[in-house]
Amino acid sequence: MLRPIDIQNKEFEKKIKGYSCDEVDDFLDVVIQDYELLCKENQTLKNKIGLLTETVERYKQMENTMRKSMDMAQQAAADSRKNAEAEANAIINKAKLDASYLARQIDDEHVKRHQEMLSLKDEINSYKTRMRTYCANMLKMLDDME
Repeated sequence: MLRPIDIQNKEFEKKIKGYSCDEVDDFLDVVIQDYELLCKENQTLKNKIGLLTETVERYKQMENTMRKSMDMAQQAAADSRKNAEAEANAIINKAKLDASYLARQIDDEHVKRHQEMLSLKDEINSYKTRMRTYCANMLKMLDDME
């Protein structure tokens, strides 16, 4: 690539019916100034492109990191949901076992109370029978005393 200094140092042969040296030198000065501005602008744009490329790469890395974080968060949420479901099922199963145990206890208690009630009825009937016999004997004794 041609540099501004190359334009400035360029020497041309002088010929008799050639261009005016002053006009060529003035024109070359303008070309050199414009060319220097273009070179500086080109370098500035290259620097900006480099910075923008770095920024894009940084954003791509951030995007990848965010994507990985989201994947990890989704996996953690799925694991938590799975664990919660397993824990809920365990609680339900324990509650069912406890309910079954309590139902058996209640049934056993009911049977026990029913047997106690039958036993008390038998005792009452036996007591009634003894009292009737006792009363009958007392009446018989009263009748015998007359």
